Amino acid sequence: MAARDAAVSLAMKKKPPVSPTPRLVSSPRRFTDSWHNGAGIEISLYAKSLHTAAKLLLDGLSPQPTLRTAWEVGPIITLYRHAMELEMKLLVGEGNRFLPSPTDHLTLHKTHSLRWLAQIICSVIKAVQWQAKFTCEGVSNLTEFSALIAELESMDPISAAISADHTQKSFADVPPQLRRANLLEIVPKLDALIHLLAATADGLAATALLMELDDHESGAKPAVH
Repeated sequence: MAARDAAVSLAMKKKPPVSPTPRLVSSPRRFTDSWHNGAGIEISLYAKSLHTAAKLLLDGLSPQPTLRTAWEVGPIITLYRHAMELEMKLLVGEGNRFLPSPTDHLTLHKTHSLRWLAQIICSVIKAVQWQAKFTCEGVSNLTEFSALIAELESMDPISAAISADHTQKSFADVPPQLRRANLLEIVPKLDALIHLLAATADGLAATALLMELDDHESGAKPAVH
């Protein structure tokens, strides 16, 4: 029990690496039992690349937006949304085995709903009783986690562009949530949450692996969802 707690605590509290590295904590499962068909490391690296690209674009934002650059936050938001989606899917994939009714792998693969993924993650966190550990900047509880995800999902550049008032041809047609000031306010929370999701997924994988080792040593058959 002490070894299990130590492994989980290490995975949950680890600092994000300076450069992207593949996750090596994994439970021995058949690839067909996962939504990504065994491509967890590749997807993790891709999510990190999306996050890195978003940060690079953020550094290049115009300090004083003009009509020509008023929508340049759009690609940054899109990259954050995609990176967040993949990190959430990786967490759900690791957390599935702790749920009484695991999420269907095909449905998990096809969905792009951040809110839906957030609901499943809340169920996973409650199932393993990690509410006190699942915190970061801007997220002190599951309610704030769901609210932050809902805010990110509402920041859809395409929907905003379609519904904008195109008669003014000024900054006024850019919704407040897509303006530079709001983006700079939410980005630190998104950065922290992306790292939290990755660390939590690793913690779940470590927990599952230790449980399977315990079952093997005791001669019990591991539960299969």
